[in-house]
Amino acid sequence: MHPASARRSRPACDAVFAAFELAKAVGAIITYDPNVRLKLWPLARARAIVTASMARCSWCLPSQDDAHVLFEGASPDAVVDAIHRAGAPGVVLKLGAEGCLVSDGARRERVAAHKVRSVDATGAGDCFDGAFATRLLAGDDPFAAARYANVAAALATTGYGAVAPLPRAADVAPLLQAHVTT
Repeated sequence: MHPASARRSRPACDAVFAAFELAKAVGAIITYDPNVRLKLWPLARARAIVTASMARCSWCLPSQDDAHVLFEGASPDAVVDAIHRAGAPGVVLKLGAEGCLVSDGARRERVAAHKVRSVDATGAGDCFDGAFATRLLAGDDPFAAARYANVAAALATTGYGAVAPLPRAADVAPLLQAHVTT
C-alpha cells in the first residue's frame, strides 16, 4: 500500500468505528461484511481491523473468500467459531453456490443454495447482505432471513452487473415459496 493511501485510510477507519459506536448506542442492528480487499491494505492490518469490527457488529456476513483470507482455509464451522470468539453475536458465512452457514450463537444451520442459471456473480454478496438485513428488520428470524437472502442473491446472478439484476420482493417470493414447499 502506498504510504499516502495508508495515511488517508486511518481517518476513514476511525470514522467507521465511530459510526459503529453511535449505532450501537441507539440499539441499531449492525450488519458487517468484511469485504477484504488486499490490494487496499496489508493482510496484517486487514485482519486486525476486521477482527476489531467483528466485536462491534450484531451480524458478521463474510464471504467464503473473505474467510479464506482471514482464517487461512479453516472449515466453515471453524470460521463461524472464530468470528463468535472475536465478539460477533451472529454470523452468516456466505458459501456461494453452497448456500450459507448461519449461527445466532445458540443455533447453527446450513441454509441450502438455490440453483439458477448464473451468468455473473457481481454484486451477489451485497444483494445477500441487503436482503438479509431487510428481512431481519422486517421481523424474520435470522434463519428465515438467510433463506430469503439466498434466493435474492441467486437471482442477482442471473443477469450482468451489480444493479440491473437485483431482484424485487415479487421476484424472490415465488422461488422462496417453491423451495419451502419442496
